[in-house]
Amino acid sequence: MRIRHVLHIVSILVAGLGVTMMIAAVVALGYREEDLFSQIVAAGVTIGVGLLIFFLTGRAREKLEISHRGAFAVVTFGWLACCLFGALPYFLFAHLPAVWFSDATETMSPPDCDTGEGLGVEFCSLTNSVFESTSGFTTTGATILESGLWKQRESRKGGLPHGLLFWRALTHFLGGMGIIVLGVAILPLLGVGGMELFKAEVPGPVKDKIAPRVAETARLLWKVYAGLTVLEFVLLLFTGQGPFLAACHSFATMATGGFSPLAASIEGLRSPFAEWIIIVFMFLAGANFGLHFASLRKGRPIHWRDHEFRFYALITMVFIMLIGAGVLVESGMGAHGSIRAGAFQTVSILTTTGFSSSDFAVWGIGIQTLIFLLFFVGGCSGSTGGGIKVVRVLLMAKLAIREIKRLIHPHSVIQTKLSGRVVSGEVIQSVAGFVMLYLSIFFVSVAILAVGGHDFKTSLTAVGASIGSVGPGLGPVGPAGNYNFFAMPHKWLLMFDMIAGRLEIYSVLIVLSPGFWRK
Repeated sequence: MRIRHVLHIVSILVAGLGVTMMIAAVVALGYREEDLFSQIVAAGVTIGVGLLIFFLTGRAREKLEISHRGAFAVVTFGWLACCLFGALPYFLFAHLPAVWFSDATETMSPPDCDTGEGLGVEFCSLTNSVFESTSGFTTTGATILESGLWKQRESRKGGLPHGLLFWRALTHFLGGMGIIVLGVAILPLLGVGGMELFKAEVPGPVKDKIAPRVAETARLLWKVYAGLTVLEFVLLLFTGQGPFLAACHSFATMATGGFSPLAASIEGLRSPFAEWIIIVFMFLAGANFGLHFASLRKGRPIHWRDHEFRFYALITMVFIMLIGAGVLVESGMGAHGSIRAGAFQTVSILTTTGFSSSDFAVWGIGIQTLIFLLFFVGGCSGSTGGGIKVVRVLLMAKLAIREIKRLIHPHSVIQTKLSGRVVSGEVIQSVAGFVMLYLSIFFVSVAILAVGGHDFKTSLTAVGASIGSVGPGLGPVGPAGNYNFFAMPHKWLLMFDMIAGRLEIYSVLIVLSPGFWRK
């Protein structure tokens, strides 16, 4: 592994990130709001640092091929770099002078980091800024904002400017399908090979290419991802949302992220039609994008042939009925309202989106327990969802059933199959190892928060929501709460959980192991 090559590739990602920051600056300029200067400076610094490292590390004449170890390094350090530089728009908003336009429609009090007052004062802390950025890129959707989100959908009165909230949503969109997968589509044009990057980044235990060239695979996935995002955006426009809210919610939905400009999340839209649209697209985002592409290519849906998708649909239907029935009994809502609430929260938590159409943290303990169980499932492999992944849960269930059959028939040879194919012992061993590592990090993190003085429910759900990329938990970190009350070391622990969960545990732990750095 050559460190120079790793830094060279990471610098390309950083410079590209800076270019995307200019989109948020354009939004700030369009709305003529006070965050324009901080957005431009953040973009300039990010592009400048990326280009500086790019030229310092040089470029070899031959094609840069990334080794297996190098791929893990690029993925891990690429995500870390993007999370750190992605914090600049927040941090600089709190520390640089605001730009006021004479015809601005809104004039808010800028944050005063000395007095601790003003809009966006939470971003005076570098830790908070990095937390919000990490939560965005990893599509976790946990926030440190105690105020600043809009109280109503009609205008930003008392809320943060459009540009900053747009950047917040854009980090979801970039992180959803994966910054590295996007890079794989572009890096071949710069003379950088990408198959190892693709293997290290794409979620799930199986990384099947849908095109002969890995760059073409990445581009096709991004076309499907972007196409569904645009389709949802258009449909949400018909629900009465303006282009800004429709764009932010579309980014967050297809990325299974959950950031909303509204303090009340999707409940603040006050539109059942919008809720049903978002339910459908959250479900699609939680499914394997390879299936979406194959269905488009064949001209008909082929999802039901896939055993993982069947199990995903089964889990969704069972929990919708259970949670919907619980809401009907507890809240006294009508049948449609209960089904909609049950469907929304089931799909939102299962796909690790984390939107809320109501504050499920105040529902009964039975419903809360069902919701907490969904924290550990997640979306399908090849989706933008986090969590353990449906395919791993299915394989572990099949493994348990196989062992029971083996006890009954000790001399029989029983194979584990998935979608008609025999699953090798190596894959099963890998899945079991992943689940063990996932749960180990989960329990250690819960213990650290509990020892740090937090109650068991808060510790349990905050870690589960972070490592599973869910976002809201229960209690103080529920849909109506936030993560700002955690001490700085605990926030960094939760950020580690977010990145580890998003990168499927192994990528991060491999880079942290001493043997990785030995020649």
